[in-house]
Amino acid sequence: MILSSVFFIGKTSIAYGGLAFGFSMLGLILPNTFLVGNPLEVSGISFEHVIGHIMWGLVAGIASFSLRYAILSGLFPIILDFDHLIQFFGIEMIPRMAHSITFGFIAIGVMMIIFGRKDLRLGAIAIAAVFSHMSFDIFLGGSAKFPVFVPWNSQVVTFSGTDWIIFEFVAISIIFVSSVIFFKKQKIKIIK
Repeated sequence: MILSSVFFIGKTSIAYGGLAFGFSMLGLILPNTFLVGNPLEVSGISFEHVIGHIMWGLVAGIASFSLRYAILSGLFPIILDFDHLIQFFGIEMIPRMAHSITFGFIAIGVMMIIFGRKDLRLGAIAIAAVFSHMSFDIFLGGSAKFPVFVPWNSQVVTFSGTDWIIFEFVAISIIFVSSVIFFKKQKIKIIK
């Protein structure tokens, strides 16, 4: 049981990271690219940044009522920062591609196709991670800019102040609703 959960967490995290990195590669060919710079210098990566994203995700993941899904909820938000790896190449790009609603919807579909459509919680965590990640970025910096509608529109939208509360609430709500639906389906199967 524990080994299968560890294996599940590992393979879903790798798939999510690959998806985030692959989607971010689109930022190399879209219009309005620019040189972002070395992520260690311009992105503010710190211990607080990493731990904060994990903790924000774990808080949202509590609504899954499952330890393994709570752990995924903690890992997926920090995995979204895989797009920083592209910045090391010193090429023009649109940063933060995976910090978009479009990526969230694509992640739902891809993750549920790869890992089975029976449990909505994985799909919910895939999109909730985007909201949780943005929530912490806003909280940490006081404000943050995201290309929310990329690739359809690469213009960044600025969020600030208490917007982080709204984003975290959305993340928690998505996971909670999917968990309720999952458990209702399980109860119906048991009754039958």
